[in-house]
Amino acid sequence: MPTITTKRARVIAVAMQKGGVGKTTTAINLAFYLLKLGYRVDLIGPGPPANATDALAVDLVPDDASMSEVLMDDADRVALSDAIIESQFGIGVGPAHAAMRKLERYGLGLGGYARFARQVRELPVDFVIIDCPPNLGELTIAALTAADSVLATVKPGPDEIKGIRELDRSVQEARENLNPDVSIDFVVVTQFDKQTLVAKDTKANLCAGWSDEYLGEAAHTVRVPEAKNAREPIGVYMPGLQVSKDYERIAKA
Repeated sequence: MPTITTKRARVIAVAMQKGGVGKTTTAINLAFYLLKLGYRVDLIGPGPPANATDALAVDLVPDDASMSEVLMDDADRVALSDAIIESQFGIGVGPAHAAMRKLERYGLGLGGYARFARQVRELPVDFVIIDCPPNLGELTIAALTAADSVLATVKPGPDEIKGIRELDRSVQEARENLNPDVSIDFVVVTQFDKQTLVAKDTKANLCAGWSDEYLGEAAHTVRVPEAKNAREPIGVYMPGLQVSKDYERIAKA
């Protein structure tokens, strides 16, 4: 993953069309460990829950712009580069805001997708990680339009393989209509408990169907929500944990 083959930022969208599957945790800790490898990294959270923004201890003040002002289509629109706030961990954050629900409802339009993609790719960093909303709506489409690659997070469960297939169909539609270069290039099993049969089955299915894209597992632990509550990457909160080592390995893959 760390290989940079172009002068512009490499854009990775962390996606799955449901919540609770470790998208934000993966996006935050991938960004953190890429930063530790010496890369310049921005993390954009276009979804209205603002999970990544909160988890990196970024608090907006009245003069700060959010992704809502970046994506709006009017005279008050703000450039993405002007909205990036550097977190205390060294990761640049494009902060989300609750007002983005309106954008999700009314859409960005083709011009909005193209403008967002251009601005993301022009950010002066090595990697841009996009923490996609837990659906396949307007903001996820914008992320797919900007992305070079998609990292799919899959939680162990009987229906999760269906989820990645649905995501792949959406990525194919984006490739046909908006971004000919995007594809699911990386797959990670999150909240992985090697003692359970369902986790073993999910891993086996992904290794069989997505062998080239499969990066491995991120271990299940109660320390992950604790790290979110502390507003720190798990690699800061408790770097010796297996899940911390997992995300470091994934960043190096």
